[in-house]
Amino acid sequence: MKATGILRRIDELGRVVIPKEIRKSMKMREGEELEIFTTDQEVVLKKYSELSSMEEFARSLAAVICKVTGKSVVIADTDKVVASSGKGVIAEGEPVPECLRKVLSERRRTVLEGKNLLPLGTEGVRAQIVQPILAAGDLFGSFVLQSDEPPVKADEQMAATGASFFESQINR
Repeated sequence: MKATGILRRIDELGRVVIPKEIRKSMKMREGEELEIFTTDQEVVLKKYSELSSMEEFARSLAAVICKVTGKSVVIADTDKVVASSGKGVIAEGEPVPECLRKVLSERRRTVLEGKNLLPLGTEGVRAQIVQPILAAGDLFGSFVLQSDEPPVKADEQMAATGASFFESQINR
């Protein structure tokens, strides 16, 4: 943990304001959920991610799809890579590149080829299918299928299926 040197008082309702510069640096937005952890001496706030709570499943799904299709898979929430599998893909825990956030802001499946590829570990990659994970109108992350071949309809269906599974779990 890193000390910030910032002190805040607890108000009469038990609230503590998280300083703007910390919210900005951690990309915290109004309405986001925080998970609370405690020890004998500490209270730790952590950004909550529905996808991160399914991390083990995401890893398994990415590995199976990679093995069956021979294509690389990257599953990310809105802040970091939750799971990845395949040759030369971006590592789990890495921050989501701003260019992926921009693609996801359109909230629709996007097929990228050639010079338009996102920096998600593109070693030998010729195509990417970026499928947003949406539930109840909110963006929770992305399911990305990367291939060293031009994309086909089955690739788009695979990306949609992967994202749909996470959507169904979030909507439970």
